[in-house]
Amino acid sequence: MNLEIQSRLSFYRRLEEVEHKKGISLVRHIETGQIYVEKILTQYDKSIYDWLQQSKLPYVPQIYECMEEDGTLYLIEEYIQGITLETYIEQFGCLDLDAAGRVIEYLCRTLEKLHSHIPPIVHRDIKPTNVMLQGDFKKGQGIVSVYLIDFNTARVFDAERNRDTELIGTRGFAAPEQYGFLQSDARTDIYGLGVLLNYMLCGKLIRDGIYEDYPEVSQIIRKATQIDPEKRYQTAEEMMQAVYQSMCFDTYTDKESLNDKTVTVETSAISDPYERKGKIRPAWTRFLPPGFREGKVLNMVVAAIYYIFWIYFCLTVEVKDHGEPLSGTWLYVNRFVYFMMFIITPFFGIIIWTFGIIFRLYVHRRRYGSWLDYFYIQWHGFS
Repeated sequence: MNLEIQSRLSFYRRLEEVEHKKGISLVRHIETGQIYVEKILTQYDKSIYDWLQQSKLPYVPQIYECMEEDGTLYLIEEYIQGITLETYIEQFGCLDLDAAGRVIEYLCRTLEKLHSHIPPIVHRDIKPTNVMLQGDFKKGQGIVSVYLIDFNTARVFDAERNRDTELIGTRGFAAPEQYGFLQSDARTDIYGLGVLLNYMLCGKLIRDGIYEDYPEVSQIIRKATQIDPEKRYQTAEEMMQAVYQSMCFDTYTDKESLNDKTVTVETSAISDPYERKGKIRPAWTRFLPPGFREGKVLNMVVAAIYYIFWIYFCLTVEVKDHGEPLSGTWLYVNRFVYFMMFIITPFFGIIIWTFGIIFRLYVHRRRYGSWLDYFYIQWHGFS
């Protein structure tokens, strides 16, 4: 550490380490007595911190010192007095729709400013521990303000890149493109917002289940977390408007109805039981026999009767040759032929399904660069 950095840091007395692994400490200015946060980073983009220091965005910790030497960045930034969203959920439980909508609104406004930078700045690590909440929660006060913190994994969008060169992100909150399939952009943060919204409302990651109390809110989460960035909300503003319309204004009339959940949402028009409950259809249902894949009771009853009838028929049918009943090997051969006639239609369906999978592999190979990438995202539950 050179003399200039030592001199500037000497005005701050270290109080305690917040997170030893991240090199984060609380410090106090020896002249003003003001408390700040000191960070020593080895993974960072200095240009982003320089811009944050100059722009002074609201609801992002202000940067007061930003010094670099030998691949290490020394920061002194604003101390946000509050608790993380993760801590809030641990202490008080999941958020109601009104509170969750407010958090998303704050984050969308912050991300809109980051994404409007030329070139866009992508945070890439939207998660509960990187969201700070302010408010006197012990006295029952609601959320007053929301801060987005921790920009050490943020990057500047590079239009000339096809994919990220570093695989950075938090499992469960990271978008598929952060695993090297595409380049991270503004829609990567949209994915993180979708996972965060689901986590705030039901305490689950997307792979563990979608919030299902209100299908309109479920649709917001599902759209924000699409595997294909083109199918997500394209901007933070677009997602914020969807949240306004579905969670705050058009569908829900007032805050009281948001809190006591007395609003009736019409779902009878949705025929798929999974979509009606706001769920994503489990991948294993595709391997069930016809009639059982959609989870509709009537279809399953009819299919079960059909299958039982044909299996019983194939096992008990009597075959005659010139008026004499067959027995032994020829009887079982004929029963096997009947059984094959029974499964021939599903068999052709499997052939068509196989060609569909091959075509899908081809499409995803062109999109993500290799079949291995496609299988990776399938295995990790992104699609």
